[in-house]
Amino acid sequence: MNDFPYLLVRASRATGTVLDVAMLLQVEPAQVYRWIAGMDLPSDERIGDFKARLQRVLYAGAAAARPELI
Repeated sequence: MNDFPYLLVRASRATGTVLDVAMLLQVEPAQVYRWIAGMDLPSDERIGDFKARLQRVLYAGAAAARPELI
C-alpha cells in the first residue's frame, strides 16, 4: 500500500489546511486533492522528496506537542 496519500491527510490535519500542504510541496492545492483521492501520484523522483517534507512537518508537530521528543 502506498502511504503517500495517508501522509498528505495527516500533514493537512497537522498544518490545518490542504493549502498549507500544497505550499509546502510547492504544487497547486488541486494536485494535492488528486493525490489524496488516488487519482494520480507524483513521479518516483519527486515522491521521496515530498514524503521527507511531509514527515518533517509531522515530526515537528509531534515534537511541539511533546517537547521530551526533541
